[in-house]
Amino acid sequence: MRVLVCGLLGLAVLTGCGQAPAPTADGGGATVDKVRERETVIATCMKRKGFSYTPSVSQPKKADANPADHAAMKADRAKNGFGVFSAVVYPKPPETRAPDPNQATIDGLSGAKRESYLKTLNECRVTALQQVNGLKVTSVADYQDQMSTEIENIDKALDGDPELVELAAPFAECLKSKGERVTSAKPLALSVRGMVVWGEQSERLGKAGTVTAEQARPYLAKEITSALVDLECGKDFYAAFIPKQRRLTNEARVKYGFQER
Repeated sequence: MRVLVCGLLGLAVLTGCGQAPAPTADGGGATVDKVRERETVIATCMKRKGFSYTPSVSQPKKADANPADHAAMKADRAKNGFGVFSAVVYPKPPETRAPDPNQATIDGLSGAKRESYLKTLNECRVTALQQVNGLKVTSVADYQDQMSTEIENIDKALDGDPELVELAAPFAECLKSKGERVTSAKPLALSVRGMVVWGEQSERLGKAGTVTAEQARPYLAKEITSALVDLECGKDFYAAFIPKQRRLTNEARVKYGFQER
């Protein structure tokens, strides 16, 4: 479940997923200030307990384009499909992040000193979450569990949304009429159906060894065709689903102290 938390909300240092999150370039300033304030509280708490800690907030990122824009989605799918085999055909360099300024300190400790530092750091993180974000958490593990529950609630809200349920039915029927595999007509399942189907295909191909770009190209061509069919069948569905999913996810991100996306 912890991987799910990191992946869906894009959470970082407080959950052990990486560095503190970057603010977006077009807003979320209040949340960014909360991140800075929280980092300062952690540093003060650590100093009080005899440890050094450097507050860390990564640089702003450019805001994403409207993810529900049909023309942009169509252009992206015409090149990348669902994003499965395109990752092999058009590999992207790994995302680089500024190193955590506290990692060197942690790496320089061993044994009991390292355990004491990390234990104290987690205690100070909880203190910061309580003071700055007003969260009723008792430990970092409790924080992670609460976020996992939040994600489950988002999933339930999307699958139980009357408008999405109504739009999902014709979306699923259209896909079936086009020969696409549909195992569930629930909104959340339909939203990730293509990635799941082609992800399974990628896994099967990968069992024979490393997949090269040349091997992946014919699969990508078929994936693109499938992705465009999916988008055309789900045009009305995605126009409603994506904004609702983003709104609920952003509400969760703000609640747990991270910037909107």
